[in-house]
Parts: sequence; C-alpha cells; structure tokens
Amino acid sequence: MRRFLLVFLFFALLPLRGGGGVFALPWERLVLIDDPEFVRLVAVPNPDHHLFWATDYVLEVEARNPAQPVEVSCLILAGSATPERPSQGVEVRGNNFIAGWEEEKQLYFHTEVGGWARPEFQANPQYFPLPHYRTCVLLLARYEKVYLVFLRENDGYLTYRVFRGGPFTELEVDGLARVTRVGEELEVRSLGGPVEVGLWAEGKYLHDEVAGYACPEFRENPKRYRIPHYGMFFFLVARYGRLGLIVGNENDGYLGAVTFSGSRLLQEEHIPGLGVLRGLGGPEVEVLASEGVPVEVSHFSFDGT
Repeated sequence: MRRFLLVFLFFALLPLRGGGGVFALPWERLVLIDDPEFVRLVAVPNPDHHLFWATDYVLEVEARNPAQPVEVSCLILAGSATPERPSQGVEVRGNNFIAGWEEEKQLYFHTEVGGWARPEFQANPQYFPLPHYRTCVLLLARYEKVYLVFLRENDGYLTYRVFRGGPFTELEVDGLARVTRVGEELEVRSLGGPVEVGLWAEGKYLHDEVAGYACPEFRENPKRYRIPHYGMFFFLVARYGRLGLIVGNENDGYLGAVTFSGSRLLQEEHIPGLGVLRGLGGPEVEVLASEGVPVEVSHFSFDGT
C-alpha cells in the first residue's frame, strides 16, 4: 500500500538538515527562534498552569516587524491514539485553538500574530498551548520567510527541532523528479520512472502518480497540482528509495518552504542514546529502544486511497 508517512522519535529527531537545539532541561525557558526581522518564538515554562493555558509549556510568538504579520499553522497529533486504535482524520479549527489539547482529537489550526485583517490577529505577542505528551508541528511563515518547528513535551522536558526555509524555487530529487512552481501550481516532472505524489493541506489528503502505469490517469508527465492557499501544507514526491518533501505556506502569490530530500532506502538508523529505527520491507517500521530508555513514537500517515 502506498503511504504518506512521517515517523517522529523522541527524545531525538531523525537527522535532517536544520538548526536549533533538540533537548532542554526540565522547566527551562527557551528562545527557539530569534529573528529580529521577522519572529521570536519562546517556550515559556508553565508548571503551575497559571499562564493562559493548562499546559506545562506555553509558546510565545512575537512578530518583530510591524509591517509583517506572522502566520501560525499548527498540527497537533492525537495523544491517545495507539497502533491498535489510531486516530481518524484531522479536525480543522481555523482560528479557534482554545481547546487545542483535547486528548481524543487530532487538530490543525491557522491564525496570525500582529496582523490586521481580523481583530483576533492584532495582539502581539500571542500565546499558544503546547499540549503535554503530544507531537506538534508548527509553521511560522510570511511570504518567503518560513520556520518549521517540531515540538514535544513530557515530564517538563521539551524536545524540539527548528528548520529555516526560504523562497521556493525548485526541488529536484536525483533520478526521481523535479518539482517547480508554475504560477499557482506545482509541476512534477518525472526524471525516469513513476513518481508517487502526496499532498496534505487542512486535514485533506490527495494521492496521485506521475508517469505511472497502474491506471490511465497516472500516465501523464509532467503533471500540475494547485498550491494550497494560506496555511501549512506537505507536498511529497517519492518512489522506493528516493524522496522529496516540501513543507510550505503560500499567501498573496508568495511561496515560502522548507524542503528535504533523500536517496536511499530506510534500512537501519541508530539514534545515539535512544534506539534503532529499522525498515522491515513493506508497510512496516520497527523501533527498538535502547536498554532502559523508553522511546515515544508519533506515526502520521495516510494511505493511497
């Protein structure tokens, strides 16, 4: 079965190119991003739950440029899902993130800090919950400025990773595909064989192929896909041991993105002090914890249907 799959292991994140720390002492106030021309992101300890939200950490987002609001997109994965009982779908909250830590729900919200289009956008800084024992994917963007942040808190310890992007021009994965922007669309061109395409935006998922042969509608090469407007999206191209991922945000015709690419099969990845991630072939991944060190796993995927 073809799948769009992201696996997060905590207290470490698989080695992708990026910046920022990956671990903090318990109840430590942390400046995760300090960009004087755009945004400041601070994780504020809240063990007594007296700051805004009943969560052990609160995220403070401050727009640093009065002429440039910060668009905030956040995907909060369900905290109570298990392999036997996975969560179903994503509830889109728009600007209503007040109950963003509800245990049984997988949530996505999008809003602005320091904006002017709506009254709720105007406050600067603004504060957002970081739910306990749940993986959060946070995108801070405005036009061609973009930061992608993975976060998780447990027992007062904060695990995080920050990636900085920029204007999207092109993503090429050797031997697989080239993704370029053509107006309001992303064009995917095969460089030799079938290309599997996945697009996630606002809780909806699309799966397709370029230069494929299983169905007549897969054969076209190149193909174009409309760029989701105003909010975080994931755009994935893959086939066997090759993969490219775009995490982006478009507004007013500007497209900012963080991109990743790789060209090898997952066989065995050792994460020092944590464990081992193994590809077992087919749709299975094995996680082996180091002795005495529990591993928290978040598994975010959609099948090809």
